[in-house]
Amino acid sequence: MSATLTERPTAPASPPPPVARGGSRMQRWLNSWRVSLKMARRDALRYKGRSALVILMVALPVALIVGGLTLSATSFTSAAEALPRTLGSAVARVDTIQTTVVQQGVDGSNSYQVSGPSPEDQPPKAKPIPGVDPETGRPSEIAAALGVFLGGTVKAVQSGDFRWHDGDRRPWGDATFFDMKQDFGERAKLTDGRWPTDNSEVVVTPRAVHEGLPTSGTITLTVGGEDRVVTIVGQADVASAWGGMTMLATTKPWVSEGPSGPASASYLLFRDAPFTWSEVRNANEHGLSITSREVILNPPAASELPADIYQQDVENAKSLRIAAAMLGATLFLLTALLVGPAFAVSAGRQRRSLALAASNGAETRQLRRSVLASAVVLGAIAVLIGAALGAAVALAAAAIWTRMRPWDQMFGPAEIPWLGVLIVVVCAVLAALFAALIPALKLGRLDIVGVMKGQNVSPPINRKLPIVGAVLFALGVVGVFGAVVQESAVMAALGVFGLFLGPICLIPLLLVACGKLASRFSAPVRMASRDAARQRHRSAPTVAAVMAGAALLSTFAVALASDTKFQAKLYTPRNIAGEASTWVDPATMPALLASLQANAPTWRTAEQRYIAADYGTPGAEKKPTEEPFLSVQPPGCTVADTMPNYEGAPSPETEKCAVAGTNGGMSMRAGVMVTPAAEIIRRVGATGAQAQAIRDGAVLVGDPAWTSGGKVTLAYGGQPIPTDANPTGPAQPTWSKSTAYPAIVIDEATYRRGAVESYTGVVLTQELVEKLKLPTTMSGLYIYDPNGPISKDAEDKVNDKLGEDMRIQVERGFQRSDWKIMLIVFGIAGFLLTTVTLISTALALAEQQADMGTLAAVGATKGTRRRFAGAQAATVALVGVALGTLIGLVAGVAIAYPSTSRGWDEALQKEVTLSPTIGIPIWHLLSILIGVPLVAALVAAVSIRRAPHVTRRGN
Repeated sequence: MSATLTERPTAPASPPPPVARGGSRMQRWLNSWRVSLKMARRDALRYKGRSALVILMVALPVALIVGGLTLSATSFTSAAEALPRTLGSAVARVDTIQTTVVQQGVDGSNSYQVSGPSPEDQPPKAKPIPGVDPETGRPSEIAAALGVFLGGTVKAVQSGDFRWHDGDRRPWGDATFFDMKQDFGERAKLTDGRWPTDNSEVVVTPRAVHEGLPTSGTITLTVGGEDRVVTIVGQADVASAWGGMTMLATTKPWVSEGPSGPASASYLLFRDAPFTWSEVRNANEHGLSITSREVILNPPAASELPADIYQQDVENAKSLRIAAAMLGATLFLLTALLVGPAFAVSAGRQRRSLALAASNGAETRQLRRSVLASAVVLGAIAVLIGAALGAAVALAAAAIWTRMRPWDQMFGPAEIPWLGVLIVVVCAVLAALFAALIPALKLGRLDIVGVMKGQNVSPPINRKLPIVGAVLFALGVVGVFGAVVQESAVMAALGVFGLFLGPICLIPLLLVACGKLASRFSAPVRMASRDAARQRHRSAPTVAAVMAGAALLSTFAVALASDTKFQAKLYTPRNIAGEASTWVDPATMPALLASLQANAPTWRTAEQRYIAADYGTPGAEKKPTEEPFLSVQPPGCTVADTMPNYEGAPSPETEKCAVAGTNGGMSMRAGVMVTPAAEIIRRVGATGAQAQAIRDGAVLVGDPAWTSGGKVTLAYGGQPIPTDANPTGPAQPTWSKSTAYPAIVIDEATYRRGAVESYTGVVLTQELVEKLKLPTTMSGLYIYDPNGPISKDAEDKVNDKLGEDMRIQVERGFQRSDWKIMLIVFGIAGFLLTTVTLISTALALAEQQADMGTLAAVGATKGTRRRFAGAQAATVALVGVALGTLIGLVAGVAIAYPSTSRGWDEALQKEVTLSPTIGIPIWHLLSILIGVPLVAALVAAVSIRRAPHVTRRGN
């Protein structure tokens, strides 16, 4: 049977009405997200390997950043955190005792003398404290008088040096002396045994045990020129007079108590009532600077601080805000860029599933939610794991270090910077969403047929994007430099964003440029570079992550190199590098020379002397009738003018004429150095006629203004010895002569290398001084090895064999005291860059499996595929490192610019404005530029071990 249609069917005039949905729009939105999150959780559990790799990629950078922040916060010890070590159970500590009024901040160590109404005026005298004389008083007497004045019990904590016998070695050590009956809290904590009852007994600290002292029995010490046997009765953690861990502790000094104690003393106040800020200010009027527990824990209002201290705090607060703004912006961008590749690749691997869903009627917004939900699930888990792991490992490392080396004080109490950690966590979660949002936004233009066929090529680059990137980078440069000049936190944050976002916009252009430039290379390199340019959705996130790590490392490298160069420029050497010097008593000189001859027979010595009367030696004192003097007499000055006036401010005439000499009271480069002519010639490197002039009596001077016609006039003679009745008065010569001598001006390079010390303005040969019949006294020795610089081992060997009060010191040049912390930070940044490079390379290789299958199908050998993978990884890493290094150069210079623009001038003895010191660590940056691409290429090449599956091309 058949049927015939008489009318042709037609489509309805309008589509059918949408099916009614229950609930409000918000409820439908929440339900949609609930379904997407469930699907994301199932997908994460189904593909455990891929999920683990994403979690690793996100967690590791977060862990490293949080760990670095935690280590930094733990290593910084605030005044409040240091209270157990500085005060123990005391309520306050007297830091200094001055004869003038002082001003201080919250911390008593930040104190200075009060200036007069004008710079030329003397500081106002401090109000006297009955029984306290800082110059002649004994610590026990001062402690008793301070207790009466401060209204409590004051205990003196004294420190002194000793040598202990270790076979034929005599290593140095330090001891702390205090009343063991007083409870000092954490400052002195007994861990084993008992406290000493007198100074024939001692307790040892972990630092002493580390240095080789025993924990029980007896040891022999050399103190005050005598050997003393003491008994070890316990072990304890004891802080020295100023907070560091001492080696030994006992009840009182082994030598007779003289003024200021055996070496130094601090005074701790014990009482029930806290020591308030008003009491601190009253103590300042009496010349005392005080560290008070109450003031540190409850600091006064800013208006109550001295004006200079308040202004300093304001400037510090500005610098802190700028640093916080730059750090916050940097943390946000670094975290976003470092975790980006994980979710970019994860979204890329979902393209086929998303295309299938789209072909079955899924809406674009549903596809986007499924991608973002994966970022929420994996991102939140990874961020929390990374933050917890980073903080835990950092705290554990600090605790282990402190337990192994409690005397090092590298770390303070455990501290997690919660604000910084919160910023990192929020930034990492937002970064995960942002990284997933970029491919999610492209789902509206998803080529379903192309994705199902395995084709996915990035669209042509936007020609305006590189221009926008260049403009953003330029604005970022202006922003960061404007921030440090204008002290603006907003400009700092905007500048950091510009520095990073600008190069990100340039990444597509650079990848395409690399693809074009690779035409001259072999086929694997050409294919790899062009593939990276075509697959920018895969290569660009990897470039951004490597760029972030390289920017962090290069910024730190430039800032550290600049600061090191700046500190080295300000450093004043005391001697020629690799040579030694020592200050000795003439009575101990024979023993020192004998020890040097026995332990370092190749070393040579030369005497250091200064012009002074001969007062004899202990037990054979002499009473000279006058004190010799020698001064430079500039043109137009009299002999009396060259001698400083100690009563009040010097007159303008004296300021112009008292430039250098033996009387002191002048600026730097004003002292007089006396040594044999042969030693002067050796130290300054004089040759020929200049060397002969020194032998003939030429005088070396530090300023050409002191000379006239190539000669310098020296005024010398005798002057009355100050007495108690007239201790400070205008210096008047009893007899004098003036003679002109050939002058040789000391150049700046000679000062900079330590051939002449910075305080010396006149260098005289010992032979000339003897002709002038001026008495001299030996002050020390110059010691050098003709065979080359003195090594650290040789220095230690000689010092261990010297007697008490003898020690040589070898000039080693500028050494960073914080090198351990810098090494840790640099190591974290380097490890972060290496980790990001390796994981990004691994993720990119996982995405290349289909491409590798195609290459294998057309006959590519394993070597060809290795070269392809290595070249692509190297290309991507090179672009990232180049951009990161560029960012690091700008950021590092911006950081170094303000911090190296002011410094202390030793010659002028004041803070001066300097031209910024910029250090570019060429070899470090080159190692980053070359090493990172090589590592990425090597990892990628080694990862190609077997032939891939070629049964299908799709994902």
